[in-house]
Amino acid sequence: MADLMIEVPQHFCHGSFYKKGTMIAIRQDTSPADLTVPFLADILYLKNYSKLYPPEQVDIYIPMMLKQWRSIKELLAVKFEKRQFEGAEEQMKYGIAFAIQWIHWMNGKTVDLGNIGHFDEWKIHPVNSTERIQFILIRPVLYHSFVQLCELIGELEKQYFKMLAVKGKSK
Repeated sequence: MADLMIEVPQHFCHGSFYKKGTMIAIRQDTSPADLTVPFLADILYLKNYSKLYPPEQVDIYIPMMLKQWRSIKELLAVKFEKRQFEGAEEQMKYGIAFAIQWIHWMNGKTVDLGNIGHFDEWKIHPVNSTERIQFILIRPVLYHSFVQLCELIGELEKQYFKMLAVKGKSK
């Protein structure tokens, strides 16, 4: 049972995630870091249901999301290995939304799907992230898309830990 129904803001609408006018049901115990509701932390913040600015919460959200991603990655690996693609597109959607969120947050921004074509211009991003994300969005159930997504998230993880190390040295 949903405790809250929220209309997804326009800049989260994209053929791979939400359609214009989509309502999402959120239970009170749902974490803003829940990958099964793409961009939830940003949506809650932008709709004024949370005062926590997501880019300032990376130390809390990213470890929680990484743990979820590792479980999703294991499920996807089995699906692709057995060529059982049912449900793979939805799981891939969670992973790509995570990568998009992460790139935004590491650059101090909330998610705006209109930015996908501009990641390579930002300070922190994996190599060719724009092209890779667009490829994955167009072909989410290809094995190569899964490999690209895993590599992309692996690169984001390295950049994240580098960012934490630099932040720790500056204190």
